[in-house]
This record gives sequence, C-alpha cells and structure tokens, in this order.
Amino acid sequence: MAEKDYVIRVLTSPLQVNADDWNALLALQNPGEAPSPFMRHEYLAAMHESGSATPKTGWTPRFITLWHDQALAGACALYLKTHSYGEYVFDWAWANAYAEHGLAYYPKALIAPPFTPVPGARLLARNAAERVLLVKAVMAWCEEEKLSSLHLLFACDEDVAACEEAGLMLRHNVQFHWTNEPPRSLAARSSLPPEGAA
Repeated sequence: MAEKDYVIRVLTSPLQVNADDWNALLALQNPGEAPSPFMRHEYLAAMHESGSATPKTGWTPRFITLWHDQALAGACALYLKTHSYGEYVFDWAWANAYAEHGLAYYPKALIAPPFTPVPGARLLARNAAERVLLVKAVMAWCEEEKLSSLHLLFACDEDVAACEEAGLMLRHNVQFHWTNEPPRSLAARSSLPPEGAA
C-alpha cells in the first residue's frame, strides 16, 4: 500500500468518529494488554460533551484520522491548546522563551487524552507502517496550521518508535512510582523480638 492510497481527515469532534471503529482500533494496540479506558471513545466523547475539553476551556479538538478503502486505519486525539494546564507536563519555560523572542507559543498541538497522565497508546493504527503515516500526516497538518509545536504525552513504546522514525525530537523524562508493600502477617510480626531486647 502506498501513501497515495490513504486519505487524511481532520475532524472537529470525537463525535464525528464512529465509536465502534475507534474502540476496535484501540483494541489492536499493545496486544496482550487491556486498552486504556482514557483513550476509549466514550471517555473522549464525555470530555467533549461535558464541556471539559472544548475550545471554551482551551482544548480545541482536531482528531486526525487516516482512512484506507473507507476503513479507519489510524487515528489520534489531537487538541489545539491555548494554555498548558491539564497535561501534567509543564512547558511554561518554553512558552516564556517564545514570548521573550516575540513568538507565539499558543496554540500548540497536543496528542493525549485530556487531564490524564496515564501512559498508553496515543497513535492508534492497524500496524507500524500506518502509525508512521499517521505521524507524518499530523506533522504536515501542524506545519500547514503554522503551530509552534507538537507534543505527544505519556505515549507507549510503539508511538515513540513511530515518532522517532518520522524524525521528531524525543523528550526524555523521569517518573517516580511508589508502591506499597503488602503488610507483614501477624505471625511475622509476633516473631520479632520485643523493642529494646538484645
């Protein structure tokens, strides 16, 4: 299949994407793992319909979709952001640097579910080649719109690989995760010597 066999459609609402088609594409990502509930069509539609992620709140949806023979081959939830809130990656230093040089940082393009710092698939595609085509389509659209930047947050390894193959600069970050150890059993506790015993 050649690139010319695909059609790109930019949609202004998650409601313009068939929920079953979106969720079927999501289910193909990371085989063996349950899909993130925050990338399900129902969640994204709820963010839109509730007014939580809409232009009025600084989240203008532009869902980029990739079509082949009338079938949804790839899709991503992209938002034009007029601020950096609700992303859990703080880039105000970049916004300040742009402002100091007389440049507009906002709107910027963000690919991530709103208000959700949970890692998972962001670039939904049937295979690796179509994932790269989707990234390239997003990049071309961002250039046409003259956006300052494109951010893909909390992405899975397959998404990162597609972005790297498409020539995007990768951001490296660190997350700290604390886990609670299970409580020791009463039997284990009772075998400890009394406090102060030698």
